Amino acid sequence: MSAVGWEVAIEGERARIGTAAELVVALDVLQGHHDREVLEQVRAHLPEIVGGPRGLQDVLRVLEPDDKLYLIDALGEELVRLVRDARSLRDILAMLAEEEVECLLLSTIGAEGLRCMIGTAEEASEVLEWVYGDCDELVLELLGAGRLSELARTGEDLATILRSLEPDRQELVIEMLGWESLPGLVQEPRDLAHLLRALPADLSTRLLEQITPERVRRLVPDRRAWAELERYLESEEAELLGRMLEVNHCAQ
Repeated sequence: MSAVGWEVAIEGERARIGTAAELVVALDVLQGHHDREVLEQVRAHLPEIVGGPRGLQDVLRVLEPDDKLYLIDALGEELVRLVRDARSLRDILAMLAEEEVECLLLSTIGAEGLRCMIGTAEEASEVLEWVYGDCDELVLELLGAGRLSELARTGEDLATILRSLEPDRQELVIEMLGWESLPGLVQEPRDLAHLLRALPADLSTRLLEQITPERVRRLVPDRRAWAELERYLESEEAELLGRMLEVNHCAQ
């Protein structure tokens, strides 16, 4: 242990803890028997001790679920600074296995913090991929419709987000954005292909209902364009879109 830091005393033994590595050593030695006592004694200094995303991951890894909750609560508003960015948030979520812990982590980061961390559809997708249970709905709620619309500027962007979600949550995202907004995201055949691939058949059908056949035919005007699009489609999706396009009309 270093000579700097903050003193803790457990069963007559004293040590100074100034870094996340030193805190992890202390917690490892105690093997979970007095972890809460250690955290309580340095609570006011935990943001300084944890230091950053790597330190936060290391400390969370050695704690029991209840103590993880205590740590997150103790870090409070400092959590945004300590997690820093979407990549670190993804890594932390990937190592956590408790829905309650993940939800508290996300709630403590809050809407403003999460919106600052997540700047692309890919980052949103990676975060959503590693949350448990209802935490994905919490992520969507914190981001909000406005931020989601900024992240999903094209159909491909939206598909990137949707692929990380179950169908009921996919529908929630689309409802947040508004079904009527989907045609504006389909700027080229690739956008349509990615959306149809990401969605189950019932939602694909609803998507196509928002787009006029004339608009689809402008996107896919001939056999060459259809062949390019079809490469991205499952057979059921290709059949559905083919009927709408009346593929046989493509004479060139």
